[in-house]
Amino acid sequence: MTILFVMRSTVYVRNFESTLRLLAARGHDVHIVADWDDDGRDLINRICGDCPRIRYSPTPPLPLNRWSFLGTELRRAIDYLRYLGSEYADAPKLRGRAERKAPAFVMAAVNRPLLGSRPGRWLLSRLLHWCDRALPRDPAIDAFVQAERPDLVLVTPLVETGSPQADYLRSARALGVRTGLCVYSWDNLTNKGLIHDPLDLVTVWNEAMRREAVTLHHVPSRSVVVTGAVPYDHWFTWQPHTTRDAFCARAGLRADRPYLLYVCSSKFIAPDEVPFVRDWIARLRGASAVLRDAGVLIRPHPQNSGAWAAADLGDLDNVVVWPRTGANPVDDDSRAEYFDSIHYSAAVVGVNTSAQIEAAIIGRGVYTILAPEFQHTQQGTLHFHHLSADEGGVLHVAHTFPEHVEQLEAALQRGDTDDPRCRRFLAAFVRPHGIDVPATPRLVEALESTAARGRRRADHGPWWGALLRPLLSVAADRQALSQRAGEERRARNWRIKQQRRLDAMAEKQQVHQRRAARRTERKARSAAGRDDLGAAAARAYDSYLRVRDWAARMRAVANGHVTLSDAERQSLAALAHLWDASPDTVAMLRTHSVAAGGARAADYEDSESDLLGRLRHDLHVLRRQLGSDLLVLEPAQLGGFGWIKAGERFNADTVRYFEVMGVLKDAGVLGEYRASRQRRLVWDIGGGWGGFGYRFKTVAPNTTYLITALPDQFLLSAVYLMTMFPDATVRFYDESRSPDEFWREWERVDFMFAPEGALPLRSGPRVDLTIDLLALSAMPPARVCRHVEHAFESGARYFYTLLPTVPSIDDTAHVRRALARWYWLHPVPPRTDPEVPSDDMMTLPPFMSDRLHLVGWRRIGV
Repeated sequence: MTILFVMRSTVYVRNFESTLRLLAARGHDVHIVADWDDDGRDLINRICGDCPRIRYSPTPPLPLNRWSFLGTELRRAIDYLRYLGSEYADAPKLRGRAERKAPAFVMAAVNRPLLGSRPGRWLLSRLLHWCDRALPRDPAIDAFVQAERPDLVLVTPLVETGSPQADYLRSARALGVRTGLCVYSWDNLTNKGLIHDPLDLVTVWNEAMRREAVTLHHVPSRSVVVTGAVPYDHWFTWQPHTTRDAFCARAGLRADRPYLLYVCSSKFIAPDEVPFVRDWIARLRGASAVLRDAGVLIRPHPQNSGAWAAADLGDLDNVVVWPRTGANPVDDDSRAEYFDSIHYSAAVVGVNTSAQIEAAIIGRGVYTILAPEFQHTQQGTLHFHHLSADEGGVLHVAHTFPEHVEQLEAALQRGDTDDPRCRRFLAAFVRPHGIDVPATPRLVEALESTAARGRRRADHGPWWGALLRPLLSVAADRQALSQRAGEERRARNWRIKQQRRLDAMAEKQQVHQRRAARRTERKARSAAGRDDLGAAAARAYDSYLRVRDWAARMRAVANGHVTLSDAERQSLAALAHLWDASPDTVAMLRTHSVAAGGARAADYEDSESDLLGRLRHDLHVLRRQLGSDLLVLEPAQLGGFGWIKAGERFNADTVRYFEVMGVLKDAGVLGEYRASRQRRLVWDIGGGWGGFGYRFKTVAPNTTYLITALPDQFLLSAVYLMTMFPDATVRFYDESRSPDEFWREWERVDFMFAPEGALPLRSGPRVDLTIDLLALSAMPPARVCRHVEHAFESGARYFYTLLPTVPSIDDTAHVRRALARWYWLHPVPPRTDPEVPSDDMMTLPPFMSDRLHLVGWRRIGV
């Protein structure tokens, strides 16, 4: 079920919190539409945060519509006429409030003899109602409701003067959507406006309110459902939050004295309550020895706390105003304080307020005096009689001050915390279905039952409405030019601007929140990265110790049978310090890779160097031509270095290996290794520092990667790869075992390491691809021929080699001759940027142009 719940402001969420949460718990989606109010900000945010099925959005900021405005004026006129009835003869304050909002035309009409009579007012009310029903709907609201596609449209409070929420009900009924009113509070049906439109459901608290809905608002009895007082359900389960001594200390009261709780009223009920309460306290203490020592806790009404914030009661002993600025009990902390203030009081006193109902639930006696200052908002309001009735009412009503004193003395002397009036009142007014039967489930069931009835017949208004509209159009234009319309127009425009400002502020806040979230995420990633780096360093040192022990054994086996070139001797000399490396050295292993053909970390300290410009250019060209799926960036582990741009770390090795992967792709080689389900064997001659093996295994994980090299070089490549792939299966060549043992179930192994010359490849599986990244160009010719021949005899279909082109091509001629004997060679030219003129390319430091790529296809025979 999808519910569109239209409220006048977010404050109204308070009385339906339990209903909204239960609807969400039962799997229903609720969209709350309400004007923003700071008093309801925290609650609506908390509910939406706790319940993903509940969402909130502001009321659509609609400009003034002349038809809608005329409808509001017509309904204001009808609402005013209700207060001229005999039932409101003793309610001048209610009548005065309606009169201030009534349009001029109805005031002029009732001053005429015929229309001012009771039959005349009835006829005028019916005429105004027919005119209201004939008005066209607001197309903007039609579109809004239709876009929501609700199963049920609910409104509250609806009965404000002029019923501004009526437009939503009419749009819903025109779309065939069921409609309902959830009566907000106990006084809504008696001291506000009328219900002007038919509804499928009206939910009320008790039988008294049902009678009001039927008799005062002419709602069919079948449409009214008594649920109990939903806003008070949670109070039945509360217990004290702290001890009495602790509470009194927090509030500023003496804990050794009983205290009276005075609950203040709204501004309409008690506009000038401060002097009344001060006088009330003074008279109590002067009239009774029992009450003289009692404390008084004054709790301001949350919507009428301004006067109390500045009130000075310092001359009154053991009297406190707390909370000083009032508090709306909508969260656990404020509710706990409110509950404790009632629970630990000896009695609760007030003029006319809902807090008296809450006191009855907690079990404290509730007292009031019929004060002349508040005569019109006590005896002059119909809903006051719900509390003060002789049968079933909760109030101890005193007509004189001595009577009031006598009642309060008895309450303090009895110490009675279970006033029998409370239970009678609760059974009749708050929980009519049983004192232990909560109201929230009954309200939710009523909503579910109404929605389950399905779509209703679309109601587009009376057929004769179109006949009246030409006449009403004149009235609409006239009313649209009235002073009230101007004020309403300015108010709406102000609200629209405010809403836009709030939307802009919300968007700005969201931007700040997203930025803060990104900063938090970066910090978390940084912290996680540091943890990962620390873990990687620990793994690296463990791997280093294992590799060092193995490589030391292999030196005696391999190095004596290998003739080294001068370049190789220099490289091994540069690696000599790794035979006795500390954990810190191994943690920064990547910075020691220069001797194995790696980039130099010191070259990347200057962010203004030409090197950065050329690397970024080459990386851009390669990425544009190859995409990014073959690009594997420099990782941070083991001291990874380079420039970081847009979160990407790269250096010369990054670009070089990216280019090599592109060459293998262009040659039609790489695709077989990425897409094949069959395990492939790749042989890397030399292995460098392990960087290309890391890239290739990342791009083509279904491969077994074999590296043969001088044992010293494995202190880099094997340690690096074992650290970067902590879950990989690794196998080292063992001279004490047969080669067959080394190759056993090789498909299950990720990395295989063997010293050069110790491994007879002929006895192993077929090699699919042989890779040489500058290793052969540093070897003497005899060793080059031996490597290429091994590759051919092991069945390697492809042989890729990378050769330097500077300072002279003759330095690598022996490599090309050896390859040409067993493989058909295809030089792959370096990639260039077609958007950069060749002359400009010559002025840039060479990178992609300083390397020669050769891809060989195995000859059929030699």
